Order: sequence, then C-alpha cells, then structure tokens
Amino acid sequence: MKKLMNKLFYLSFLMISFLACKTETKTGIENLEQLKTEKINSLGNRYLELNRFSGVILVTKGDSILYSNNFGLADYENNKPFSNKTSFRVGKISELIIVNIIREMVIEDKFQLSDNISKYIPETKSELTINDLLNHKPNSVIESSGKSEESDLDYNSLGLLIENISGKSFQENIEEYSNNLELENTYFQKASSDLAIGYLYHNYQGNGLELQKSPVSNSENTFSNGLKSTANDLAKIISSNSENKLEIEGYIEDDGFSYSAVNNPQNKTSIIVLSNRRHPVAKEISNSIGSILEDKEYRLPLSRIPFDIDKTILKDFIGNYSLNENVNFEVLHSNDSLFVLMGPNKTYLVPQSTNQFYMQQMDASMRFLRDSTEVVNRVALLNGFIESEQTANRIK
Repeated sequence: MKKLMNKLFYLSFLMISFLACKTETKTGIENLEQLKTEKINSLGNRYLELNRFSGVILVTKGDSILYSNNFGLADYENNKPFSNKTSFRVGKISELIIVNIIREMVIEDKFQLSDNISKYIPETKSELTINDLLNHKPNSVIESSGKSEESDLDYNSLGLLIENISGKSFQENIEEYSNNLELENTYFQKASSDLAIGYLYHNYQGNGLELQKSPVSNSENTFSNGLKSTANDLAKIISSNSENKLEIEGYIEDDGFSYSAVNNPQNKTSIIVLSNRRHPVAKEISNSIGSILEDKEYRLPLSRIPFDIDKTILKDFIGNYSLNENVNFEVLHSNDSLFVLMGPNKTYLVPQSTNQFYMQQMDASMRFLRDSTEVVNRVALLNGFIESEQTANRIK
C-alpha cells in the first residue's frame, strides 16, 4: 500500500510539474504578444507626439484581428475621436478597389481585357488595351503589340471606363461592390459625418510648428483620390485578394491624408495604417510594425526634447557641407551650441541625441554620420522622417 501511495504521489508530482511547465510556456507566449502590442502602441504614440501621425493602425492575420488601435482625433476642432466607422481618403489604395470592380465586370463578360481603351473612351485615342492599363503603372512606358507607347492614362480613366460600360455612376458601382463584400463605409461621393478631417503640420503663421486644417481639395472630382474607406473595410478588401502581395503607400498632396496597406500572402498578415496627417510616414510605421511582428530591430523616432549632450563633441560637427552643386550650408559652433547657416538664415540646432539635432521652427532634423575612422563626413537631412535620401557631404 505504501509503495502504491508513493507511486501515486510521484505520478501526481510529474503531472503537476508538466502542467506547470505548460502554464509557464503559455504565459511566456502571452507576454511576448503583449510586448509586441506595447511596442506598436509606443510606436504609434511617438509619431502622434511628433505630430506626424494621427489615425488608425490595424494588423490582421487571415480573418483575425491581431492589433487595432486609434491615435489622436478625427476632428481636432470639435474634439471628435476616431471610431470603427471613421473613413479616410485612401489615395492610391483606391486602385485596388477599382481593379477589383473591373475584374468582376470581366468575369460577368461585360467586356474583354483585350479590348482597346478607346473603344469605351474614344477621346483617349489610345491603342492600349484595358489589360495594359491594369498591369502597368500609369504614366509609364508600356510595351504593347511590339511597340512602346507613353501612357497618359491613369486610374481616373479606369473609373470613367467603369461608368461608360456599366451605365451607372461610379458611386453606384462602389455601392454594389461594398454590398458584395459587406463593407460598412466605403464610398466615392456622399454626405458623411464620419470622414476624418485632414491636417497639415508646419510653420504657416510664423509662430513655429502648428496644426492647420487642410484646404478643400478637388479630389472629389477624381476617381482614385476621391475614394474614402475605413481600416476595417480595407482589411476585408485585402482579404478578398489575400493571395496577392500588396504594398501601397503615399499621401494626398495638400489634403492632410497619408496611408499604407501591406499584405504578405506568405504569413497571411496585413498591416493597414491610415492617417489624417499630411506626413507620409505611414510606410515607415508599417515597416516598423512588420519588424516588431518578426521580432526584428526597428527604429523609434527621436522625441523633439533637448538632449543633454557632451558639449565637447560639438566641434566634431562644424564645417561646410554640400547637398549638391546648388545647395551648400555651414554648421557653426558658438556659445556651446550648434547653428546651421543656410544663406542669410542662421538656425539653432537643438540636440536630440549624440549625433542628431532638430530645428524648433520646422519639422526638420540633421543627423551627422561618421566614417570608419569616426570622423564626421556626412549629414542626413531629415524632414520629419527616420530615413532620408538627402545626404550632404562635408567639404574637406
């Protein structure tokens, strides 16, 4: 009996230990996912703090939502928050919707992809086919029937094509498309109180950086820039094309909106970033989120807060720099501070880190770069972004 009790005790101990190990493993996974959520929250809040982003971030995997959060307000004058029904101008993401409608019309045998555009839009006088336009970027050289032709057609032409073939307005076509996918708030032209207000962020009154409600645009008259949608609707649209890789990003000029939509068919993950800020940082944000999901390194933008720099290293940055043959500037050191002299303008550089400095009156920074010998030889000019293609070389 005693031996039996010992065996039962030992067996119970093993079972408890096994369950404990499983619980610890599960807790570890939960903490890992929570950590990713916290990182994405910190990322969104940092861009919000810098006034470069205000909007919605949505991450899905298949039909499941991995992450969904709002940052900032849809309407700052009226203190109106974002909701699941808040729509944004989605710019080039509209192309995905327009192409889907056209492909559905092909399935319904309303026309052939091999048909010439001019058959339905005679004023174009183009020999390009509908398939040419669907599979090539607008305003690029398209090779068709052994010849090259400079295309001046764009997605507005496709919108007109949809109207001419269907005999219905573009808005009616969007409504049918929305009904088929059970979209809640995707439209072209209709009165909506759920449309976010677009904002610009710049020094427009001479008082430093301020939010400015974007001016009224003419995008209502264009089929691509005029489309509005929500993050949840876009997730459904992307899901209906889940086998296709997708990377669309950009902004609408002077309209206060920027956007990014990414779909990776290999891991079935989609990242949607919609913003009512003019800054085109949505792609930066989605890239960082992709790195967070894969446990890779990513860069968090620096806060515009003065950094307590070792003033003895300031002399490392002084000198003359050349961006190109027409743009040169000088970095000066005076009274334990750095200044940049561009033409007649002398601007104080506020330290953000040991090698990055920002300008108080504009959303711009300068990141000094060192060569292999630790000598400063270049400076990246950052216009509100993490990375920049504008790099000035130090003149020796």
